Amino acid sequence: MRIRQTSSDAAMTGLGWLVLGLAAVFMIAPAILVVVLSFSAHDKLVFPPQHWGLRQYDTLAGSQYWLQSIVMSFKVAIPTAVLATLIGVPATIALERSRMKGKAVLRMLGIAPIILPGAAYAVALYLFYAQFHILGSFWGVVAAEVTIAVPFVILIVGAGLRRISADLELVAMSLGASRLRATLGITVRLLVPSIAASLVLAFVTVFDELVLINFVGGGQIITLPKAIYDSFRTGTEPLITAIATLSMVVTGMLMLISTHWRKASADRT
Repeated sequence: MRIRQTSSDAAMTGLGWLVLGLAAVFMIAPAILVVVLSFSAHDKLVFPPQHWGLRQYDTLAGSQYWLQSIVMSFKVAIPTAVLATLIGVPATIALERSRMKGKAVLRMLGIAPIILPGAAYAVALYLFYAQFHILGSFWGVVAAEVTIAVPFVILIVGAGLRRISADLELVAMSLGASRLRATLGITVRLLVPSIAASLVLAFVTVFDELVLINFVGGGQIITLPKAIYDSFRTGTEPLITAIATLSMVVTGMLMLISTHWRKASADRT
């Protein structure tokens, strides 16, 4: 019986590793393919490339349209991430540290934009913006993007805040500090890595966002994801592989930084 159980366990373990390996290959293979194609010297997508070079990166560097879309993505993502952090951090502290009634409902409403179907939420915002004639306005787009960035701040900062004992603030106040000074001097200082991680994640989320920008951008705010989407509607430009490669590298580095800061926050608390 033990021999049979051992053989069965070994078979299940091997099957599990095989499934994980296939899943990893399935997820990584497209990214590797894009990176390989970005070094093709052809003027169209050819796999495997017969000639190699930096043609796609040179074309990208000389394209005003694509460079403007990249700049626009930064213009939208940076203020959005900052505003989402400025809104989400105080809201999270209030939700976690106060005794107000209905906190669970408020917390659910705070993360609702990432729970609701994206297309339905975008349509609702489109109708709202159309009624007030703000479709295509820059700050209107930023306000819409803030709504999907704030939930990530609430989730990340909330997780970090729950690891910080409220007794630390009580001790500080018992020694004469005001509630505001205790919160800023102790809780917020310990939360800095979590706040930084939420800022990075909010930036990455907005930088790669496509659905809302298609609805509320009015065709006037062209970010990088929208430019890529529009390009695929009319044809496939090979330089998209260079854009995708650079985007993966930058996003991966930012996510590693975010993970490091979150780990630092956990170690500090």
